[in-house]
Amino acid sequence: MDRRHFIKSSCVACVGSIGIITILQACTSQKHIQNFEYKENKITVKKTEFAGIKKGKYILLPFIVIKVEQIPFPIAVYKIGDDYKALYLQCTHQGCELNPFETMLVCPCHGAEFNANGEVTQGPAETNLRTFITTHDHDNIYIQLV
Repeated sequence: MDRRHFIKSSCVACVGSIGIITILQACTSQKHIQNFEYKENKITVKKTEFAGIKKGKYILLPFIVIKVEQIPFPIAVYKIGDDYKALYLQCTHQGCELNPFETMLVCPCHGAEFNANGEVTQGPAETNLRTFITTHDHDNIYIQLV
């Protein structure tokens, strides 16, 4: 492959990746939660926060995002079956803030990808995301930050 063909192919791939990420962002409903309780390194958030409205219809969101002032990065909470997974939105590659989507999280800095369980699905990251212990009852989700 000659240099000109390589550069052209690389540019097309780069533009295509940006287009796919833009489409994914447009399709994802993201909800940043402000109504939660933070006390003694424990977050309490109501399960009803997963409710959303899209095109005038009620929907169940696949995840919510919580920003606690006492920690540098937000936390994404995914509903997986009957359980919840709380993931720290800091990439394990070089520490950039991740962008959460319906079934994955993407690092805007170097392209690492993680699934909703926090496991690496594409490098350059080699380490899974930091997770927090979650429990829940009928009404609330409890996230232990220690």
